[in-house]
Amino acid sequence: MRAWLVSLLVVALGSGSFARSTAFAELAPPPAPPEPPPSADEAPEPEAPPEPEQFASADPAEPEPSVAAPAADEAPAAPPETEAPTVEAIEQELERAIAADPSEAEPPPVIEAESLPPALTSDAVNAASPAPSDVAMVPELDWLAGAVLPDFTFRWDDRLVEQLLHYRDNANGRAQVRSLIIRSGRYAAMIREKLGEHTLPSDLLYVAMVESGYDPLAKSPVGAVGMWQFVEPTGRDYGLAIDRWVDERQSPERATEAAARFFKDLHGKLGSWPLAIAAFNMGYGALLRSIKKYNTNDIGVLARIEAGLPYETIAYVSKVTAFAIVARNPERFGLTDLEPEDSLQLTKVDVPGGLGLGKLARAAGITVEELAGYNPELLRSRVPPDVKRWTIRIPSERAARFAEKIDTLPSETPTHGHYVMRFGERLKDVAAMYGTTDSKLRALNDFADGVEALPGSKLLVPDVEPEALPADTSEVVDGVPAQSFDASERKRVFYAVKSGDTALNVATFFEVTLDELCRWNDVATDAALQPGMVLQIYAPKQLDLSAAITIAPERVRTLVVGSEAFFAHHEALRDRVRVRYRVRSGDTLESLGERYELSAGSIARINSFSRYSKLEIGSELILYVPAQEAAKLGNVAEAGARPATKL
Repeated sequence: MRAWLVSLLVVALGSGSFARSTAFAELAPPPAPPEPPPSADEAPEPEAPPEPEQFASADPAEPEPSVAAPAADEAPAAPPETEAPTVEAIEQELERAIAADPSEAEPPPVIEAESLPPALTSDAVNAASPAPSDVAMVPELDWLAGAVLPDFTFRWDDRLVEQLLHYRDNANGRAQVRSLIIRSGRYAAMIREKLGEHTLPSDLLYVAMVESGYDPLAKSPVGAVGMWQFVEPTGRDYGLAIDRWVDERQSPERATEAAARFFKDLHGKLGSWPLAIAAFNMGYGALLRSIKKYNTNDIGVLARIEAGLPYETIAYVSKVTAFAIVARNPERFGLTDLEPEDSLQLTKVDVPGGLGLGKLARAAGITVEELAGYNPELLRSRVPPDVKRWTIRIPSERAARFAEKIDTLPSETPTHGHYVMRFGERLKDVAAMYGTTDSKLRALNDFADGVEALPGSKLLVPDVEPEALPADTSEVVDGVPAQSFDASERKRVFYAVKSGDTALNVATFFEVTLDELCRWNDVATDAALQPGMVLQIYAPKQLDLSAAITIAPERVRTLVVGSEAFFAHHEALRDRVRVRYRVRSGDTLESLGERYELSAGSIARINSFSRYSKLEIGSELILYVPAQEAAKLGNVAEAGARPATKL
């Protein structure tokens, strides 16, 4: 391979600079006759090669510009005759091209596609078989002679070559790929079996290597989870259960089944494995927009055109292909002593829903930690309680023991009932309904103190008939804005804010916009709702309110905030009356406060001035005075005070 690249460098050096091709670049036109190459002393000192990332980053990047190329079926042009540069100069230039940091060094040479045998191009047929004898006929590719290639079609390009050279020639690169191939043994047989069931290329298993390093518990900063890094919407679309009890994105088997179906759909829509792999990384919708924008379905064109594909996606496709080539031909990369981990030998058993992992682990004769490791999709200390039966995996050698012990476990659903939380409901309310305590209900359902169940959560509850909580018939006063709203096509709903509520989740549940909710209640989007607030909501008439705790409209009295009725109500709760008082000679904040049982600070706050202000004779103050004092003031006109009207 080194000799082959040397021959390419002879041409590239003559042109005075290397042609840049970041990914999937095809053949560039033959260069002009070369100029004499630099001498060996002028060659720069080689730099340490950059270590490639182990997994694809979640942050998209713009692709670097690349050189356009003619079609691969054009006849190869004969290189111009010229005097060959010295071997020393070529060797030094080769080392610089391979080892230099791409961000600092000149670009690498374009890989001449015509110089590669057909089995190494995207048009390869039956690529899973050993490469044809053409490889052996090209001395520069002697290290690839007889290589077994991936069983999906791919583009042979300079990025792929660089990746393979890194895994062959760089100690860190070899160590990286060695550890990942060793780890793959744990799940490779299962993944290949699932892919085979859907007649998919078995080498798609290396997508999981790039995505997560075969870690079922991997989580990305953008919310992708599991070995195949599904985001929640896509996982749900492909049948993965995701709730408080279980996240099947973390199940190696269930997530692989979903990934296989996803890949089958992608390839069916795109017709190309490089495009399908790219779509798995960047999303089908994003790739489709790019295809439509640039009016091409050629991944090579998309990769080299400005903003055609994210830089990360271009690298991702090459990494998947490189891993597949290395894994199929480890000896060519110095990996002759690979011993992949043993495949997990697991047996599936059905158990009653809601059983604790401790009980199940004891029946299997393993630890709870081991059982959880075999079933990483389980998020709590028990299997989901909202099903009659649930399938778990245990070591096959423990299956006979488990079958004996399982008879000692409940054969039906455990003696627990199930309850679905409503919006606005709290655990203490449910505990009271089922005659237990908040702490016991939390322990039964693995809720930490202070954490509330989300609406729709399925809880375990004591297996007793719930007692209806006493109906609250007390009046609720809701302060509302003065403006009126058109509710002709809606129904007015009142909701009491609970701890943990946000304006967004309230608006989402009641199917209104955040802006509408804020306007109807004079609340700010950048501040937290507080328990005890009452929100008026004009919800769609068809909204089912049975899944929420709302306040019956007949219990609600609305008062316009700041109105006379509003203040009269709230001050009456404290046995006070709001009055207007005209300041007389000798009055001070302290004397008024002492007379009407108010602090100087309270008077200042009510009237929006500093507590250190001096009162002006004849000015008017608002005071909240005891009811009996207000009565006296009302009978003594010369006192200068009278009941307040609205501000």
